[in-house]
Amino acid sequence: MFLPSTYFPTHEENRFANEGDVGRAREFFLKHRPRNLEFLLRKRYEWMNAYIQPGQRVVEFGAGSGLSKEFIRHDNFRLTDVEPRPWVDDVADAMDPPQADGSIDVAVFSHMIHHLPNPVRFFEGIQRKLAPGGLILIQELNTCFLLRLALRAMRHEGWSYDVDVFDPDVVANDPRDPWSANCAIPQLLFRDEAEFRRRLPGLTIERNELNECFVFLVSGGVVVQAKTVELPEFALKAIDAADRLLVGLLPSVFAMGRSIVLRKAANA
Repeated sequence: MFLPSTYFPTHEENRFANEGDVGRAREFFLKHRPRNLEFLLRKRYEWMNAYIQPGQRVVEFGAGSGLSKEFIRHDNFRLTDVEPRPWVDDVADAMDPPQADGSIDVAVFSHMIHHLPNPVRFFEGIQRKLAPGGLILIQELNTCFLLRLALRAMRHEGWSYDVDVFDPDVVANDPRDPWSANCAIPQLLFRDEAEFRRRLPGLTIERNELNECFVFLVSGGVVVQAKTVELPEFALKAIDAADRLLVGLLPSVFAMGRSIVLRKAANA
């Protein structure tokens, strides 16, 4: 199958039902706690606990269904989203955060970077809101070959490698549509660490780990739910082990996820 450098399906082409219905997704997860999906979400969030200290001010932007609070254990963890929802603590646009400069110790972003209209302006803004030495914890997509095949098959979200994500004037997504998605953004940002440091010198990359493949596919999805067979824990762990092997051997084919830790300079 030919995979172009740019591919954006329309909302009408999407083969998933309930696109963007985070309320339904939240209700479904909390009611049923499907094993495959819970296993995936544990992997996406629980690693972040090691980077969060007691007493720190922790904010998630673009919280969506708000399921991060099921896995990130912290008393001062606030959820924000651009749309008001019952489980959201503060309504905030990640491109123009209302928090005071230097007021956040840890900023959390899960699968929202690929929705940004302008990535470099976003990071410059979040950097100002972080306290000196503050952290940005990111869990994101990585557009490996298999993920692009899946996106093309389901026509759920698209990608474009034909944008300079470090250009402050670039339009990487439709700024009028919070669900506009360019899934190539995380890969374009983090595949060349030296380039990232050169373009955003106030942030240091402390972790940049590729992960996830079939454990993502068998989950059924977070916001949209595809039909899947619920697997026992031992089978999910076996799939996870196979994923680690495959991602290590052929990341360009199998790595569907990426975990990133960025630190603001202590003297900034």
